[in-house]
Amino acid sequence: MTSIGKTMFPLSNGIANITAMKGRYDKLQTQLSSGEKASTLAEMGSDRYFDLALRQRMARMDGYQQSISTVNLRLEVLDSVMSRIDTIESDARAAALSGGGGTSGINFQTAPTLAGSRLDELLTLLNTDVAGRYMFGGNKTDSKPVATTSDIMNGVGARAGFKQVAAERKLADLGTSHLGRLGVIAATDTVTLSEENTVFGMKLSGVSTTSANIAVTPPTGSPQSLTVQFGATLPTAGDKVQVNLTMPDGTQEQVILVATAGTPGAGEFQIGADADTTAANFQAALTNSLQDVAETGMVSASAFAAAENFFNGQGDAVLRVDGPPYDTATGTIAGTTANTMFWYTGEDSADPRNTVTARVGEGTTVGYGVQANELGFTNLIQTLAAIAVQDFPDSDPTSEARYTSMMERNATRLADTKDNNPGSLAAITVELGLAQSTTGAISERHTTHSAQLNNMLQDIEEAPTEQTAMEILALKTRLEASYQTTALLSQLSLVNYIR
Repeated sequence: MTSIGKTMFPLSNGIANITAMKGRYDKLQTQLSSGEKASTLAEMGSDRYFDLALRQRMARMDGYQQSISTVNLRLEVLDSVMSRIDTIESDARAAALSGGGGTSGINFQTAPTLAGSRLDELLTLLNTDVAGRYMFGGNKTDSKPVATTSDIMNGVGARAGFKQVAAERKLADLGTSHLGRLGVIAATDTVTLSEENTVFGMKLSGVSTTSANIAVTPPTGSPQSLTVQFGATLPTAGDKVQVNLTMPDGTQEQVILVATAGTPGAGEFQIGADADTTAANFQAALTNSLQDVAETGMVSASAFAAAENFFNGQGDAVLRVDGPPYDTATGTIAGTTANTMFWYTGEDSADPRNTVTARVGEGTTVGYGVQANELGFTNLIQTLAAIAVQDFPDSDPTSEARYTSMMERNATRLADTKDNNPGSLAAITVELGLAQSTTGAISERHTTHSAQLNNMLQDIEEAPTEQTAMEILALKTRLEASYQTTALLSQLSLVNYIR
């Protein structure tokens, strides 16, 4: 009799296949419920290397995006502040160009007050912070870069403020005789105009005449002097002598005297009976004209010179007059922390934008540092401060001329033509706008690239729902058939067969 055994059928192999299919079925169910192909890196096989690389790249871009978000917040604040500062400058320029200031006592009173208010707002804006980070001190972001308006203008204790420094400079420039540190001497037929041996006051820059009967010699020597000589043939009515003067702030003024045969008025000198008398008359007229210029145009220029020395580009390099008595002062000295108020204590870099940088992409860095001591800010601060310390009382006969002189200098210093200079308000705004534009473009690039990487990551990590479900159904059918077949084989015997 032939023996029929189960070894004729590979039952163990079938069971192994069923076990493998059951494992695959369970894994597919896990993938369907989690949406992921693997629960551990080990289960991903060789794909795990690509997965890790993609995730690392995406993490770097997320970091860049966070940096861009922070930078954009700060740039938005800077843009808002710069916009307001530009308005302050425009208002100050409009006030200087409006005209009529020299004929209205109201303007005499309001101009210094408005300048002081604008200065206070400007200095406050330069202390703007974002979450405790000060924006206008370069890389020194943990403290206010600019002192308070009151401390700057009035000083603190023994430390002189701008009002005192400007007053000292005015006295030093005027001199005792109020001739702007110039001396006028007439000797026989010659008038000599000479400078004092000091850096203060007005300086001689030229002399000319329209008369063939007047001899002039240009400024020479150190200190400089010039001469005007009258000959035996006297000048005729209408002949002119012009003396050119350099003011303390570097601007130019002219004194023009016209010869007259009658009673001289302002800006005229009387032709005398001879050269000596004519020279004496010229000396008297020149003295009066120099005093007028000294007490008007030069006083205005002195205020701006003091502002330039006090609010210079380096807050720790303030210059002031070398102490009283100011009528004999010989020069300027560097202020110290003991005797002078320093208005700016932030970073002082030749490249302000790169004092604060942020990396926003692979090989891409933007600089957005700003310093309150940059040209555009200091020019506006100097202009406003110089006007703020002025006083134009109606009882002062020089008020109108001083006001006009101040406004002319104001208009010149705040002219739009300065916008092209490095460090101007316009240049700073453009550079910050470029940084904002750069971060925006880089952010868009990161977003696009991240989307591409995310799609690649999904292909590696995610299990497609439809595909997984279809595979489960197919595997389920195969498992059921395998179970049935295996069950039948397990029951296979001669007894069952005979039945």
